[in-house]
Amino acid sequence: MPGTSRPARGAAVRRWGADLAMGARFAVTGGREGWIRTALTALGVGLGVAVLLLAAAVPNIWNAAMDRQRARTVVPAAQGAGPSDRTLLTASSGSTYRDRPVYGRILAAEGPRAPVPPGLSRLPEPGEMAVSPALSDLLSAPEGALLKKRFPHLRITATIGDAGLMHPGELLFYRGSDDLRRPGDGIERITAFGDHGDPFRASPLVVLLIIVSCVALLAPVAVFIATAVRFGGERRDQRLAALRLVGADRATTRRIAAGEALAGALFGLLTGAAIFLAGRIPLTGVSLFGIGVFPSDVAPDAALAAFIALAVPLCAVGVTLVTMRRVTVEPLGVTRTAPPSRRRLWWRLLLPAAGVALLLPQAIGGLDGGDAANAQVVLGVALLLLGVAALLPWLVGAVVARLDGAGPGGPSWHLAVRRLQLNSTTASRSVSGITVAVAGALAVQLLLTGSQSPDEQPRGPAWTVVDAHDDTVPAARAPEMYARLRTSVGVRAAHALVSGYADSARHHQALAHTAPPEGDDPEPYPVTVADCAALRQLADIGACSQGSVFLVEDPEGPARPHPGERLALDPVGSRSDHRAPALWSVPRTARPATAKPDSFTPGPLTPGLLATPEALPPTLLRHPHVTVLLRLDPHAPDAIEYVRNTAAAISPQINFITFGSSVGTDIDTDNATRHGLTACAAAVLLLIGCGLLITALEQLRDRARALSALDALGTPRAVLGRSVLWQTAVPVALGLALALGCGLALGSLLLHMVNRPLQADWWGLLILTGTAAVVVLGVTVLSLPLLWRLMRPDGLRAE
Repeated sequence: MPGTSRPARGAAVRRWGADLAMGARFAVTGGREGWIRTALTALGVGLGVAVLLLAAAVPNIWNAAMDRQRARTVVPAAQGAGPSDRTLLTASSGSTYRDRPVYGRILAAEGPRAPVPPGLSRLPEPGEMAVSPALSDLLSAPEGALLKKRFPHLRITATIGDAGLMHPGELLFYRGSDDLRRPGDGIERITAFGDHGDPFRASPLVVLLIIVSCVALLAPVAVFIATAVRFGGERRDQRLAALRLVGADRATTRRIAAGEALAGALFGLLTGAAIFLAGRIPLTGVSLFGIGVFPSDVAPDAALAAFIALAVPLCAVGVTLVTMRRVTVEPLGVTRTAPPSRRRLWWRLLLPAAGVALLLPQAIGGLDGGDAANAQVVLGVALLLLGVAALLPWLVGAVVARLDGAGPGGPSWHLAVRRLQLNSTTASRSVSGITVAVAGALAVQLLLTGSQSPDEQPRGPAWTVVDAHDDTVPAARAPEMYARLRTSVGVRAAHALVSGYADSARHHQALAHTAPPEGDDPEPYPVTVADCAALRQLADIGACSQGSVFLVEDPEGPARPHPGERLALDPVGSRSDHRAPALWSVPRTARPATAKPDSFTPGPLTPGLLATPEALPPTLLRHPHVTVLLRLDPHAPDAIEYVRNTAAAISPQINFITFGSSVGTDIDTDNATRHGLTACAAAVLLLIGCGLLITALEQLRDRARALSALDALGTPRAVLGRSVLWQTAVPVALGLALALGCGLALGSLLLHMVNRPLQADWWGLLILTGTAAVVVLGVTVLSLPLLWRLMRPDGLRAE
């Protein structure tokens, strides 16, 4: 009846509130034991909350980084637009110093109102340079002395502000110059900084990587928090039995237990917020994929922070209520100390089965975009990973039940196995976080490694390539560039090459009178001029002497010219100069050659026509590329820095291709992603190791009387120490085996979604499993002091 239901509901709410408040009072007024138990719960929950708050700050960190990047993106002038008082000529002048990227731009104003980069109040004049604070500190430090030689005769006149930096540790400079003449060959005319065009949109594969990575890293944190709120369960059960003895019913004891967990969770929220705030400053020194953070950027999204503040206490109350339903609290004790009932397997298999059912349609039909498909992937991956956590207790219980005391560790093994047989739930619950973390990280690593095409797989490089355009180093200066680089410190061998393009003279003359028919416009022939030693690096040419010419067939490129064919050299460059191209005939003695199957093709060097300088003078190529191949001394770690300094003295616009990547972007993004993922997974494992340590300490405290009895009976301390190791190692070993199987299955399913092959990253897998082993050893070592302290005869004293 409506009139009586409202008071009944009010009474129920008041009863709930009173019971929760009583449980919270027990958490903070239970003496030294109660405070230790609450502190352990608060620490465990706080560590998880700190990670969740950091994850909630990722959207703000990403948006702030993208805003800074867009703010300094150049806006090119309209096609064909000439100089004006609002235009600026600029060229990228990036470099690298001891594996740290150094970003830079050369600026030349064409008018008094030329655009100014963000973070500066004016443009640097010729001979001046503006630098970031981190670059300024590096140039003034002894370890930056070699880099300082890269900027001779330049005065630092300004410091770039935060508005122009991607992160506080970025090495960035802007230098003024009057050497930039006109757009072309790396030089562009711009009208502004700050391109606010279309926002960045990742490909479906990148979106899948991000989604799976987030779920894989956050799912174990959620498992960890759910474990942390259950610390001190055995002590709590004894206290609840005392409450039953004075008249409390079972529902009341459940609510009181939930109130105690709620207090620990609330303290954990405060602890997590404090850890998060304390960790913001160290994050300023972290940069991944060129994206770093300022302290002001590390701010959790308000909606996500509110969700965390609400979800963690609700998780604490819900987990406790669900757990207490499986525990019968009676006035004289609890059924937790009785032999555990057999765990059911069928409902544990429902979670991974549901995850597979969600992912299978996209694995069969291909990866779809859109929010609905992304949500389906998130839910499917989460269910699979949580299914791993649900399967582990059953697996540990099933395996431990079949073990006996005749194991590899003697009495220590027997003690550990017997303890796990009595109660393996707590150990399995703590290890489940490690299992989820390893399974998720392995799946992401498989997806990331398989996303590389065979051409993207890293190879061992043999050469450092220095490349310059004609506007930077004309062909006439190629010998000078070669000689200076050849004598640089740490250079073992060097080869100079001049490359360009040629067209059939007949085709070129036809183009001068009429447009070619559709499909009848062949590509120009690549032309490379170098000595015989350099040509042998590009193709198998056989015998070679002065005046030799070779024709290399490229199955995917243009057809090679024929001996005796007349060629127009550099037709495009000659046309832009309004000059007739130089004509040259392929000698009748030209011989075919075969490109090396693993040959590199730096810059414009591609199979085509290879000639020695005596057969084809390099000066006939009007706008060539000048390239120098360098083999560096592997025992001289700074050899590449001396080469960069030599090249900068020739021209700051010279480009490098070092270890297969251009200098401006020589961060191997795939390797950085794998290493970053491995580091994050290792950090999550260490976090879960903290929870495992707290659980081990809590279990030792609950077994204080038993340990004292064993010590009184003469049990050696080494035996008990090894028993703690076995008690931790057995669940971890079973969890890792389960994680490997589930991680490989999930990774294979994800790779099938993007139609990529399975390629395991065994080094990353070894690092993850090694970290898990270190966690086990660390937990054992750190728990030994408490074990020694508890093994005293006075622990048998009772009042």
